[in-house]
Amino acid sequence: MHDNGAVADLGPVGQPVEVGRIEQELRRAWRDEARLTLQDDAMTVTRTSVLNLIVHAAAPDDIARVRRAFEHLGLAHPSRAIVLLAQPDAPEQELDAWIAARVLTVPGSSRRLRFEQVTIAARGETARHLPTLVDPILVAELPNFLWWLHEPPFRSPRFTQMLDIVDRLIVDSASFDGPVAAFHELAELAVIPYGVAVSDFAWGRLRPWRELVAQFFDPPDQAASLAAIDQVEITYEPRGPGGASGFSEGVLALGWLCSRLGWHVQDPPRREGTGAFRWDLSAAGRTIGATLRPQEESHAVVGLRRITLTAGAAHPGVFVVHREDATHLVTTVDLPGVARQFDRVMRATLPDEHELLHHGLTQFGQDRFYDGALVFAAQLCRGLSE
Repeated sequence: MHDNGAVADLGPVGQPVEVGRIEQELRRAWRDEARLTLQDDAMTVTRTSVLNLIVHAAAPDDIARVRRAFEHLGLAHPSRAIVLLAQPDAPEQELDAWIAARVLTVPGSSRRLRFEQVTIAARGETARHLPTLVDPILVAELPNFLWWLHEPPFRSPRFTQMLDIVDRLIVDSASFDGPVAAFHELAELAVIPYGVAVSDFAWGRLRPWRELVAQFFDPPDQAASLAAIDQVEITYEPRGPGGASGFSEGVLALGWLCSRLGWHVQDPPRREGTGAFRWDLSAAGRTIGATLRPQEESHAVVGLRRITLTAGAAHPGVFVVHREDATHLVTTVDLPGVARQFDRVMRATLPDEHELLHHGLTQFGQDRFYDGALVFAAQLCRGLSE
C-alpha cells in the first residue's frame, strides 16, 4: 500500500487500512463500537446489511458523486458498499484501501444502524483484477449489485469477470459514448438464462412517459385506437450536462412500444439527418412509420422531448406527451369529431441519481418490460453507426 498523492483528492473516504486486512479491521471497528456502547450506556448499534453494493469509478471526481448518492439512501438500503476507483491504464501500480462506517438512528426506535463502506483505489495492472480484490470482502449470502458509473468495457475480462460475482448490473445508457453498440451488449446480457439482471437509469427516467402513454388507451372509446396506430414520432434532447443525451431513452421508448404492441423490426433505419432516423415497422399486415430525431430546447432537460402517436383507419386520433419544462409533462388528445380535451399537466421532475439508484436496489429479479424494450432497442439499432 502507498501513502500516495495520486488518490489524495478523494476526500473523506475513511480510515486507511492494508487491503489484506479489510475484514479484520472492520471486525475491530465493531468491537470498539461495542465497548463504547457498553461504557456510555448508549443506544444499541446493530450491524445491518441487506445487500452488497459494488461501485466502479474511473476518476477521483466520481467518488464525490458516489458519496452524494449514498447520503440519500439512508435507512432504505443498509449495505456493505465497496467503492472501486479503478485506473488500469495508469503507468504506475498502486493499491490503497480505506474503511468507514455510518451510524443512523432508526426513527421511533432506540436502535442505531451502522453501515460499512470500503474504498479501494487500484492503479495499473492491479486494477485489471478487481474480482480478486472484491470477492473476499463481500458479505456472504447477500445479493450483489454492481453500479458501473460509466460505459462498461463490455468485452474486457475485468468487466466480464466482475459480472460473474454479481446478481445485478446498474448502468446509465444515457451517458454512454457508444449507445448503439452498448444496446447489443446489454441485450445479450438480458437474454442469458439465469444471467445477471440489468437496471438502466435511462429506463427509470422513462417511467412517467410510459405511464402517460398507457393511460391514453384506458378509456373504452380510445382503446380501439391502440391497434390502429400507424405513425410514431419521438424527439429527444441531444445534449445535456456531462455529455449525456436523450438518444438512449428515445430508442428504449420505441423499443418498449414494439415489445408491448407486437411491432416487428424488418429492416435497418434510414438516416434523415444527424441523430435522426426512420423505421418502417410491421404488425399484422400493416406498416407503422416510426421516426426518432433530436430537438434541442433552451431548458435542455436530458431525455425525451415528445412522443406523438397517430392512429388511422377506423379509429383515428392523435395522442401526444411532451415535456413542458424541467418539472412537467403535458398530454393532449385529438379525436375527429370530438372537442379537443383539456391538456393534462403532470409533475415529472427529472429524478436525481440517488432516486434512480434507490429504485435499482429494490429490484431483485429480471425486469421483463425493460428486457423486452432492450431486445427491440438492439434490433432498432441494427445497421446504425455511432
